[in-house]
Amino acid sequence: MPVNRRDFLRVGAAQTALVGLGVVSCSKHPGASTVPENGNPFRHGLASGDPLSNGVILWTRVSPSEGRVLEPIRTAWWIATDRDGLDVVRSGEVDANPDRDFTVKVDVGGLAPGTDYFFGFEAVGMRSTVGRTRTLPDDSVRQVRIAFTSCANYPQGYFNAYAAIAARDDLDVVLHLGDYIYEYANGDYGDGRELGRVPDPDRVTVRLEDYRRRHAQYKMDPDLQAAHARHPWITVWDDHESADNSHRDGALDHDASLGDWQTRKLAAIRAYYEWMPIRELPTRLFRTFRFGTLLDLVMLDTRLHGRDKQIGSKDHVAARDASRSMLGADQTGWLLAALSESSERGSAWRVIGQQVIFSPFSNGVSRFNPDSWDGYRENRKVVLDHLARNAIDNMIFLTGDVHSAWAFEVPPTNSSGIAYDTDTGSGSQAVEFVTPAVSSSTPGSSPRGRERLEGIVDRIPHLKYANIHEHGFVILDLTKERARAEYFFVESTSHRSAQYHAGPVLETLSGTSHLRLLEA
Repeated sequence: MPVNRRDFLRVGAAQTALVGLGVVSCSKHPGASTVPENGNPFRHGLASGDPLSNGVILWTRVSPSEGRVLEPIRTAWWIATDRDGLDVVRSGEVDANPDRDFTVKVDVGGLAPGTDYFFGFEAVGMRSTVGRTRTLPDDSVRQVRIAFTSCANYPQGYFNAYAAIAARDDLDVVLHLGDYIYEYANGDYGDGRELGRVPDPDRVTVRLEDYRRRHAQYKMDPDLQAAHARHPWITVWDDHESADNSHRDGALDHDASLGDWQTRKLAAIRAYYEWMPIRELPTRLFRTFRFGTLLDLVMLDTRLHGRDKQIGSKDHVAARDASRSMLGADQTGWLLAALSESSERGSAWRVIGQQVIFSPFSNGVSRFNPDSWDGYRENRKVVLDHLARNAIDNMIFLTGDVHSAWAFEVPPTNSSGIAYDTDTGSGSQAVEFVTPAVSSSTPGSSPRGRERLEGIVDRIPHLKYANIHEHGFVILDLTKERARAEYFFVESTSHRSAQYHAGPVLETLSGTSHLRLLEA
């Protein structure tokens, strides 16, 4: 039965555990580890994620005091139907352990579908702020609104897109499509000295402790904290959570001087799982979420699980090599099965959250981006062939990575080029919406980028929109009849501000895979 929160806090107030683990060490990184004895240990905020119709992950970090870096910290948690916590529906205690960098995750079940909940933590006699979360809806849902974004580079600007997302009351969930952190030393990709945003540690992240400190610094950002506290998140990593242009067996910016790649990759993955509100599946990041019968959200790992090493930007022969894969054979098979099951179940839409541009971008002659699906064309063809063969429609790809806003219709490619009608969209098998970056530098910020992409919409017939200059986020608004992508852009990243403006809205009607511009 629900209990009164005052009783919960009185009876279950967390106390610091008296028994140290002894065998585990935890270094005291300045951004995360220690607080004064009377300070608030919840300096990294709180978050929720991976919501289901009956459950959600709750997350926080309990910073230990000086002298207690080897001891677990007993932490109480609660989740209630009201912000004041008077109607607590679930509660309990858990240890914040040094071997997990004192992060805490609770997988709460037994919740009602499509319901707002509020939650909080208490440790060493101190209370966290109160967070809000929401479970996924049941089959009666008529509309879902999902904000999605990516690419938040700390030294390159303020996280104003997060502030804008935190201020909205009309979202069911936030999707982060990768590059939640960046691994560089200051000056390697953005100089944060003028903004007081120098990366911690000020070196490239390689060891577990490096990645933990970088996550800790990002979680100290007030706008990121606000967005996490306001909405549940569903996340995937891209490359910069480990290293630039990473793949299964290495990365562009990793060489022998940085040690063994697998050791570094596993350190990055471990820190990500510790610091993010995400369920930890034993061998994979890819997973699905069901929003009643309205949509199935399929989250992919296009980076570390099965991706082969990138090729050169002119190697069209290798790009068509059927032995090369973006996903790996097991994830590809899993994806095809998930799409078939969704279609057979009668879900209105299938939405794929992933990291790099899926749509064909190359004309088969000039340079292309080998880090995108253009570098793994046969793996893309397998997916599109499966859609055609099984008459699976209402497919939407949500993408990050490229620090700019795009909208595509997704036609198949063959030896003759693209079989596609520009005016009617005939031949298109899906649509793709690409989010602008939170703060990472845009292509339009450099003369080379502006020159290379000038007139790009006129050169690619299935590309319906591009904005290479602004930062922001996108809201995907879904009903059974249509899907809309609403683009939003922040006023600046050079100073802290929650001001933003609306961009275009692009819509696809059920059964069409064709985009139309509703407003400019």
